[in-house]
Amino acid sequence: MHPLLEALVNLFFPERPGCKLCGSPGEGDLCFACRHELSVWAAKPKCPVCGRPVPLQGRLVTLCRDCRRRPPPFEMARAVGPYEGGLREAIHLLKYKGRKSLAPLLGRLLLETLPKYPPLLNCDLVLPVPLSPGRLRERGFNQAELLAVAVARGLNLPLLSHALMKTAETPPQTGLTRQQREQNLQGSFQVTAPEQIRDKNILIVDDVFTTGSTVSAMAETLRGQGAASIFVITVANAAK
Repeated sequence: MHPLLEALVNLFFPERPGCKLCGSPGEGDLCFACRHELSVWAAKPKCPVCGRPVPLQGRLVTLCRDCRRRPPPFEMARAVGPYEGGLREAIHLLKYKGRKSLAPLLGRLLLETLPKYPPLLNCDLVLPVPLSPGRLRERGFNQAELLAVAVARGLNLPLLSHALMKTAETPPQTGLTRQQREQNLQGSFQVTAPEQIRDKNILIVDDVFTTGSTVSAMAETLRGQGAASIFVITVANAAK
């Protein structure tokens, strides 16, 4: 983002004092109430694959309807919390208002979440969801890459920002159905460094998991070039 534009963003969308999610003063960048809400959400039963909240069947947690109907091409997806409230606003400010100063906090929340799901720690490299060249020029940065930087550093893993590229300028996914999202993304990703992902366990990082169409398209492309397994971590889960 151009420095002048970034200055205007900071002028019209000033940093919140205190908690970065709800604005509560005097409790650091994440207040007790927000941290408690995330803990409550983390404890809810979730689909073992996509991470969408599901009802308990007796004492068993079963696959959600979508994952039963069509198993995703990734092993597991998990998120810090639900796409609502302060978490949603923080993502919106980062993604659409250029508030890059929120990336370290969101990255830290990702790192705090990963140990709750041990399979996600058994990865060889970190891969951010790429933006198309046009979208990257328009936004000036890739929010998923900012988050992936924090994750890769925290896990001491290689960050491969350019091993997979989005080559197609697809319309925004917002408001599309699952089928429309999948059609929108067909053939839009390309592996540029197959030797770097072959036989590797890959951790994909993104801001929001909605239907899983984006990471599924990525996973299919990566598996086609020999990736061993695919895991996903996002800041928020918006699946209904």
